Amino acid sequence: MADGDAAQNQGGGWLSGAWSLGQSMYNAAASAVNSVMGYEDLSVVDPTAGEAKGAEEAAISEERAKAFSSYKDYLGKDITSLVILPVWIMQPFTMLQCMGELMEYTDLLDKAAATEDPYERLAWVVGFTMGPFGTIERPWKPFNPILGETFEYGRPEKGVKYIAEQVSHHPPIGAGHGETELWSYDLVSAPKTKFLGNSVEVYPIGRTRIRLKTTGEVFSLVPPTSKANNVILGKTWIDTYGDYTLLNATTGAKTYMYFQPCGWFGAGRYEISGTISKEDGTPVYKLEGKWNEYLDAVKCDENGDPLPGEEPLRLWTCTEKPADDPYGFTHFAHKLNSCADGVNPLPSDSRRRPDRALLEAGNSSDAAVAKYNLEEMQRAERKEREKRGDSWQPRWFRPLPADAEVLPGEYSNEECPQFEFTGEYLALEARPPSKSEDEVCGTGFVPWCYPDMHPQLGKETQR
Repeated sequence: MADGDAAQNQGGGWLSGAWSLGQSMYNAAASAVNSVMGYEDLSVVDPTAGEAKGAEEAAISEERAKAFSSYKDYLGKDITSLVILPVWIMQPFTMLQCMGELMEYTDLLDKAAATEDPYERLAWVVGFTMGPFGTIERPWKPFNPILGETFEYGRPEKGVKYIAEQVSHHPPIGAGHGETELWSYDLVSAPKTKFLGNSVEVYPIGRTRIRLKTTGEVFSLVPPTSKANNVILGKTWIDTYGDYTLLNATTGAKTYMYFQPCGWFGAGRYEISGTISKEDGTPVYKLEGKWNEYLDAVKCDENGDPLPGEEPLRLWTCTEKPADDPYGFTHFAHKLNSCADGVNPLPSDSRRRPDRALLEAGNSSDAAVAKYNLEEMQRAERKEREKRGDSWQPRWFRPLPADAEVLPGEYSNEECPQFEFTGEYLALEARPPSKSEDEVCGTGFVPWCYPDMHPQLGKETQR
């Protein structure tokens, strides 16, 4: 299902819902959003368009009152995909690409796999998990994935292979898997939201497991909550706060951090602190940093106080972002959006979506038409599936039974059903490189089970 299917729910990556706020942070009522579209005090505007002029500015007070009356019924509710969303509020990126941003700092997992000390090893895994926090401040909404849509990423020189797939929309779930000869990374995501009036809380419900092949250790992550403030009126800004835990499920060693909520006049914003503890709970490392900049670890005593003379170990540094990027993309996000250098992804890949490509080219009106067409095609697929009595199955993942093992601290299978990577993606034959970006960007998007029922596809192959 796509963004405009108001009768359905939709989801994304375990942190995508929080990091980019995915399908959640702007899902107030369409009338509420449109009533303030273009106003000077709303920071989320079309970066390719100029500011609104004329009578709308003069009528802002009256329109704000109308806006509140239209969205107040959503207070306290999970507002995921309740309404049709305009393209102007979106970024030329999908939720599956947001999930792919987790792969930016894989060098830190390489360090973890090569580290002998078990607690320093845990520290490097913590550093890797900080990567997505450096991306969450951009307020633009990614496109929701079509059921069966995929996204691929590879780093051949490091042996990194990554695949994400939209595996369900009842409930909305995205799944991803990345690996090298040193480690594997699995995630399942079913984020929830709560609309609070002029803000939206995002709960990154999901399951994240990292396995180091060198030691056999499995790590399980539960990240903190995020909140989008001023989503209707005012300058939109993102806060992340609450408890973070990373458990070494093999040994029982644990990382706990607290993300300080932003106080008055920005007090405490971005600040994080915590400890890495032994299996018996004795602190080994003290952690401090800012979730949009860096994270340091220093050896500490049993009270959590740094040992005299110990130098901090820098676990993670957020890569500098491009200046004045219209969507707030990182350099890595631009790489994930690239169709250059012979990239030739699967027909179901996000980069092939015409609506995303048109928005990237600055053509908002045609992007809106393409988005609508994809939504209609998805509805037609669902009706055809019901007519035939077919059941939909993911291509690269398989659902696990309801009694699948849940690690300590993880969400239950009822809250977040489990999906397992089949491994078949790794056996795919190498595809010939594309001759140009035009062969990929916005071209040949086929996530469909019944491509023959979509005349506009021509002779495209099945997913």
